[in-house]
Amino acid sequence: MPAYDNAAIANALDEFGDLLEIAGEDRYRFLSYHKAAHAVRAWDEDIMSTALAGRLTEIPGIGAKIAATIESLMKSGVFPGMDEVTTRVPASVIELTRIPGLGPKKAKVLFDELAVASIDDLEEAIAEGRLAGLPGFGAKTVENIAEGIERYRTISERILLADALPLAEKLAEELRALRGVAEATYAGSIRRMKETVGDIDVLVAADDGPAVMAAVRGLPVVTDVIGSGETKTSVMTTSGRQADVRVVAPECWGAALQYFTGSAEHNVHVREIAKSRGLKVNEYGVFRIETGERLACATEAEVYAALGLAVMPPEVREDTGEIELALEGRVPDLVTAADIRGDLHSHTIATDGRSTLEENRARVAELGYEYLGCSDHAYNLRMVGGLSLDDLERQWAHIDELNALGDGGPILLKGIELNIDDEGGVDYPPEVLARFDYCIASLHAGFSQSREQATRRLLVAMENPYVDIIGHATGRLLGRRDPFDLDMEAVIATAAETGTIMELNAHPERLDLNDVHLRMARKLGVRIAINTDAHEARQFSHIRWGIATARRGWVSAAEVLNAQPLETMRSWLKRNRA
Repeated sequence: MPAYDNAAIANALDEFGDLLEIAGEDRYRFLSYHKAAHAVRAWDEDIMSTALAGRLTEIPGIGAKIAATIESLMKSGVFPGMDEVTTRVPASVIELTRIPGLGPKKAKVLFDELAVASIDDLEEAIAEGRLAGLPGFGAKTVENIAEGIERYRTISERILLADALPLAEKLAEELRALRGVAEATYAGSIRRMKETVGDIDVLVAADDGPAVMAAVRGLPVVTDVIGSGETKTSVMTTSGRQADVRVVAPECWGAALQYFTGSAEHNVHVREIAKSRGLKVNEYGVFRIETGERLACATEAEVYAALGLAVMPPEVREDTGEIELALEGRVPDLVTAADIRGDLHSHTIATDGRSTLEENRARVAELGYEYLGCSDHAYNLRMVGGLSLDDLERQWAHIDELNALGDGGPILLKGIELNIDDEGGVDYPPEVLARFDYCIASLHAGFSQSREQATRRLLVAMENPYVDIIGHATGRLLGRRDPFDLDMEAVIATAAETGTIMELNAHPERLDLNDVHLRMARKLGVRIAINTDAHEARQFSHIRWGIATARRGWVSAAEVLNAQPLETMRSWLKRNRA
């Protein structure tokens, strides 16, 4: 049986669901595949291990039929019924749905009306003007699709960090178990925790390179060998992604890890410092140029110390000032998952969440959190069942009941995610807003608005004395939706002026704010909330991705709202400041 990770199975389920929709299948049927894909992504165990144990139906939302479908996919590589569906709609049509703004419904129109079955077909149809007159394909839509194709061509070679890292970790784990392997870990952009990555780089310390390369070629996760030598092998994995495995001598481990972690810009600056000191540095160590004497190579600490540098966390190695600080021995103390004391952005079944308040509370208790904010959607976001005033009263009473249990569990806070309207206004009158422990305000619509209008909405919202936090400011979905066109300098400057906290949304498709915005916020003294925006209890584990991005933005625990004890956290909220 080939090896599949959770991301590969989830992506396959989503794609088959899209194919069924384009083929005109019953709505219930194709939605069941999307629901299953979501469930697999949220499952925090290895999907292969779960399947081998016969426990697929233990995954919330996976019934016996879908479980059998997944098992069939794992054994054969295809879904039952795929052949029949592809007689009606070629599988290549799926690629169309990967273009931002072009979902299954529009893909179906293109296929039914114009026989467009691939991105190449679509580009040709646009060039020939054949989309004109199709329902739902006005001039602006066609322009956006053309731009989306260009962006897709650029980003299609990259995958989310949250999809790449589990595969890299699995590869490293399997390699460490091989005879003769002293160490193995991932390097490159994955180790620097970039939000998206290209190829997966894994580094192995071993004396017998050819033996390790032979073992790599036989790993269950490998589907094809692109190229293989004595010290490097490139393979395709069951996730459809390339992985490059490189073997280095154990005595050169530190130098190789530093070199292959990068970034390229960081390494260039390091080499310049080495040269200025009569040294050279490469993947084999640090050497005196004059004599060729090797000074250090066993650990990264040794390599950097030989150059007069403190060790820098991998996440900040982008040549954005980290080397200057390292020369002075002032490397920042960055936030870690252990620093987080609570989560202030979560949803329940009361709106568009899939877990109860009790289930969310139990999960964050497992994480050792001191508090949890319940921030369901407010009533103006009706498409997700925003809370009416009566709904709020019932939820607040429920929170009070749970807080009164005295079971030592986390304290529940009465929060809300407000919707920012076209004028910068938010849901509920001031007398209601005043009763929340805190309010998050977010943009949810209007992505086509001008830079001026979109920015103004946020600025006006931040002037509201009851808006404590701005949620997922840019609104982006990595690889799927472009961000709002915002003047982020103005947004962050206003946050500093009004005392508004900016959220780093930890959902792996958002990671919003990004590292650039975070460094900008730090310079102006804007505090950060690292929240998961969890829509089910398992998603609180997404904090991992938020922490990674925060570290890339040089954020310390002292700057994070929810890294503070409860009372300190409360005092930071706009409404509670003296």
